[in-house]
Amino acid sequence: MPFWVEQEHRDNEQHQGIGIKDAEVLQLVTAFQLFGSWRLDLDSGHLFASSDFSDLFSLEHTDGPMNLAAVSAQIHPDDLGFIMSTFERASVDKRTYHSIFRVGAEGETYRFLRSVGMFRNKPGTSGEVVGITYEFFPRRSGTAFMSADERWPLGSPGPHQTDSED
Repeated sequence: MPFWVEQEHRDNEQHQGIGIKDAEVLQLVTAFQLFGSWRLDLDSGHLFASSDFSDLFSLEHTDGPMNLAAVSAQIHPDDLGFIMSTFERASVDKRTYHSIFRVGAEGETYRFLRSVGMFRNKPGTSGEVVGITYEFFPRRSGTAFMSADERWPLGSPGPHQTDSED
């Protein structure tokens, strides 16, 4: 089910060429969906993560290291081994990766998450893997801050009319 896409890391700084700052890109990307950021210390095995990450895994947030057993319990059993090998490959090969996997507690419908991560050198240590995780097929739809009438092209049936209404 899950897959690994191994690609050369691509620095994308196009936005700077048109006058958009890094912080503005981050604000836009995270404005309407959860984007969990995380860091895995390879020497200690500790996973540090943002509150959005905790929310994506339906876990209570903590400022210290995450409970890896609790995080692992949320990952579909068929995907867990794959996720573990992904971290190993990223750290050994010092690569950037992305993967898609399923999460959800027993009895829930599984949701798809996508993680994008990369190895980061940390002098004097084995390094760390850092990344982001977000819901791959968001469950919400619609457009924020628009009225129902604004969502429909002019002349097409909107939410309050049908083709037969005139």
